[in-house]
Amino acid sequence: MTELQEIFNFDFQAHLQGPALPAALVGIGLLVGVLTGLFGVGGGFLIIPLLVVVMGLERTLVVGSSLSFTIGTAAAGAARHRRMKNVDLRTVILIACGALVGTVVGKYAHVGLKQHLGPGRFEITFDSLYLAMLVLIGWVVWRGHRRDGSGRSVLQRMRLGPRIDLPGANLASVSLTGLLGVGLIIGLMKGLLGIGGGVLFMPLLLIVVGLDAHKAVGTSLGVVVLTSIVGTALYGADGNVNLALVMVLLAGSTVGVQIGAWLCRRLHAGLIQRYFVVVVALAACLVIISLLGRIM
Repeated sequence: MTELQEIFNFDFQAHLQGPALPAALVGIGLLVGVLTGLFGVGGGFLIIPLLVVVMGLERTLVVGSSLSFTIGTAAAGAARHRRMKNVDLRTVILIACGALVGTVVGKYAHVGLKQHLGPGRFEITFDSLYLAMLVLIGWVVWRGHRRDGSGRSVLQRMRLGPRIDLPGANLASVSLTGLLGVGLIIGLMKGLLGIGGGVLFMPLLLIVVGLDAHKAVGTSLGVVVLTSIVGTALYGADGNVNLALVMVLLAGSTVGVQIGAWLCRRLHAGLIQRYFVVVVALAACLVIISLLGRIM
């Protein structure tokens, strides 16, 4: 196993060592891959607390590596969902424009906070922001109701123009400014917290934009691929991406994403939303454990 570790260059501190380390990473990759195919998330929202809390890896390294990992999982899921006609390319391109800008701003905010607060206070602040984000997402998705009595989504009711049609999503007269704003918010969270973006895209695409659950899954994956490439480049330039870690995680997720996409086709849209809330709650529990450990 020493030779294997030299090949993959596991040059980071972790709670596990020897054969248990790559085995655990493959298992985490498999789990996240299933969630990627099923919910249309890149997996960053879950893989970050798993690697930091359970595996004991350093935060910023995990943030950068998770973005790189997200490229592989999201690309596999997006390809599968495009064959199922669940990817609206026009929506992908427009949201990605805002998200790319937000990703750059968020990354520099991450670095600035780490330097200003110091390691201890930064970790507590990071966990608090992460937990708040997960609670908000879970509440929004659980609440549901993305349209009013007129059957229009939030962006269709928004008065701020200009307006465009999204025929691939069966949506007319959508606020373009609002659509770009959705992408900007997602990009900020991606660059700052390291999430792939899908965990935020799902509720926003469902409730704010107005896509149905299956279209939201495929479209979110398309945007996640594009923006995660930018995030990886930004963190990689600072040496905060470990390709060995990414490769082992991808070994498990490649199989998992196919299983998740298969399940997505067989589940009712309402079930997908409810199961998504359960997974977000589990991720929040991991963050709470981490936060309490740092405070106490």
